[in-house]
Amino acid sequence: MSNKRIIVAVAILVITSSVFGGEENIKSLYDAAIKYFSSGKYTLAIHCWQRILEIDSSQIPPKKMIEFARQKMKSEIAPLEKTFNGFVENGQWKRAAEIAQKILDMDPTHPKIKRSKEKIEKILKFFSSAKKAGKVSRFLKIAVKAYIEDKPGIVLDTMIYAKQINTDSKVDSQISGLLSFFEGLYPEERGKIKLIAGMNLISQLLQSALDSIYKADYTGAIVSCDRVLAIDPKNVMALMRKGSAYYALKKFSQAKKNWKMVLKIDPKNRDVKKFLRSLEKYESRRKK
Repeated sequence: MSNKRIIVAVAILVITSSVFGGEENIKSLYDAAIKYFSSGKYTLAIHCWQRILEIDSSQIPPKKMIEFARQKMKSEIAPLEKTFNGFVENGQWKRAAEIAQKILDMDPTHPKIKRSKEKIEKILKFFSSAKKAGKVSRFLKIAVKAYIEDKPGIVLDTMIYAKQINTDSKVDSQISGLLSFFEGLYPEERGKIKLIAGMNLISQLLQSALDSIYKADYTGAIVSCDRVLAIDPKNVMALMRKGSAYYALKKFSQAKKNWKMVLKIDPKNRDVKKFLRSLEKYESRRKK
């Protein structure tokens, strides 16, 4: 532990040891908080205000002053937040948890980081990282990021698909365990997902989108395609079918946007080139 963290820890012990004493103690905590704040020791000031709220949650000034102190530390915390987000994106969850703790040492009431760290610690029971190249690792990263961002639909879709396509027996039990954890966490959302035997989830959703287009349920087709794209943003078939659904709804700008995204991924896609030519002819006729 660094000298700075030892000093902070000792100061916190002093603050904690003085929580008894009612109104008189709250006054001493206010005095200490102002002293710390005035000398630029924002972390200790926040701890004092937090203790006041633990004694009396109806106190208003501490809540405002915690936000004020947090703004004062913004230049120090912002780079750490960026590093934290980068580690989450890259599937380096153990390192993300370490950075989160550094942020919490500075700002123990940080609204986002405290909750994110608690979530990451649950993930660490199954995986410390997902640094390997390949689809499964990519989907694990998407699922965990969605979990931190409170997007249960994406979490479940991605984890189910990752489990379906995984061929590495070394991580199969870990993937199964993490999927079971998420299924237990989101039982209502899991109950809405109906799986078809012999078909992975992305294939199932793409088929559902096609069936919806045939039934003229274009909104339903877009919903199915969006679920695929949340898992796999470069899925060509999902982008094509989403574009077709928008075209049928006469939302031509959205159709063109999705089809052009296909060409960025697959520049030689003949079908999409044909769709875009037809759309351009239609639009030119309308202008006449």
